[in-house]
Amino acid sequence: MRYISTRGQAPALNFEDVLLTGLASDGGLYVPENLPRFTVEEIASWAGLPYHELAFKVMRPFVAGSIPDADFKQILEETYGVFAHSAVAPLRQLNGNEWLLELFHGPTLAFKDFALQLLGRLLDYVLAKRGE
Repeated sequence: MRYISTRGQAPALNFEDVLLTGLASDGGLYVPENLPRFTVEEIASWAGLPYHELAFKVMRPFVAGSIPDADFKQILEETYGVFAHSAVAPLRQLNGNEWLLELFHGPTLAFKDFALQLLGRLLDYVLAKRGE
């Protein structure tokens, strides 16, 4: 997948390059050139998947072509396998129509673990692949 700048003046990049670049050279944010489409049937078939498998299904189109599926699955398993709860982000019912998504089961007990634990592993992977 290619990523383009929201300001339109920076070169389009692949996932690996965007990961290492951060902000676009024109000051914009890199966003996917095209968004993947999932059918209702696909989404319904994901019900009950473990968190790391669901993450793979959702994120795969965004990294395809940059990280082989087997490697990406392993990265996701390593990332979310260290969370203290088997559901990773359990949804707990408080009252009739009140629910709480528990985002504190990561290694640092902060919601940021969901993104930053993965980001660190992705950066390690890409840098190792490039020999850096």
